[in-house]
Amino acid sequence: MNLSLRNRTQPSKEWITLALFQLMEKTQYSHISITEITRKAGLARQTFYRNYEDKDEILYEYLCAQYASYWRIIDEDNELNEDMLIAFFDMWQQHTPPSLIENICSGDRKVRQIIFRSVDFSIQERFPNRTNPESLHQQESLHYYAQRSMSSTLHVLLIEWTLRRFQESCKEMGRLAFQLTGSMRELLI
Repeated sequence: MNLSLRNRTQPSKEWITLALFQLMEKTQYSHISITEITRKAGLARQTFYRNYEDKDEILYEYLCAQYASYWRIIDEDNELNEDMLIAFFDMWQQHTPPSLIENICSGDRKVRQIIFRSVDFSIQERFPNRTNPESLHQQESLHYYAQRSMSSTLHVLLIEWTLRRFQESCKEMGRLAFQLTGSMRELLI
């Protein structure tokens, strides 16, 4: 993609994302159509498909970008320490759009699936598997399963904490995540 097209595409993507979150304020994510998103964004359907394959990609891309910014802000090291996890939960609480929180609390399974996929992608990016995950070597398999377990644990904690309307503090959640993921973190480093 050339630079001028990329520069024209970025505002369209932002309008589409904003339109989705605005629609999610009144409508459950699973019930929102692409037509509604494009109408709300003031864009042609063709512009939508130039930027995204489907509406799930909007939310997935948004969340992946959020997690990437979390990790960049928190720490450049690969060590996943307690302070880093506390900051992760703090950023989730502070920066997750209210409409996304409401969709999580309404029980929209599709939203939860996309959150898992994005957390999993984020963990894989942060702690890449050094070799082929289908390899028969025990150490390589341990790394692969540690990655997936870390993703699952963080996903469950984010969802359950959101469902409980952030009753525990970010510090409590970060410490809990740190305690629950000890053996996983050892294998990811």
